[in-house]
Amino acid sequence: MPMNRVTLAIICVALFGLASCGTPAEQCEARVAAEQRNVSRLLQEVEANIARGYAWESTVNDTGFRLCAGGFRGGYGRLGLGYSSCYGGPDTARQRVAIDPAAEMRKRDALQKRLAALSSQGVPQCIARYGAAR
Repeated sequence: MPMNRVTLAIICVALFGLASCGTPAEQCEARVAAEQRNVSRLLQEVEANIARGYAWESTVNDTGFRLCAGGFRGGYGRLGLGYSSCYGGPDTARQRVAIDPAAEMRKRDALQKRLAALSSQGVPQCIARYGAAR
């Protein structure tokens, strides 16, 4: 029996609900890991800016033209779900922006300290506060 969209959506919501469960220690460790990923990503971006000598800035223009083709499922006299396929969309432009190398280096140093602190203290603080996750 093929799985319809409603069944698939219900399964996805149930799995997401189960994934969000966990002991407080597991949730704390997950927050620490997410913060480590964010700080690492920011650190890579700052290091790339320093290496290039400039940063990239993105601007989004959402007033563009979209070409859409739509349809109706279900046929004449029956209820159905509509759908459409759109081509085009918001235009994103990237431009170079001058940076202050000294300020970028201070940012880099602060992010490195934050990442080191998260790596050495994040999970141990969770364990101290909530006990071992397992």
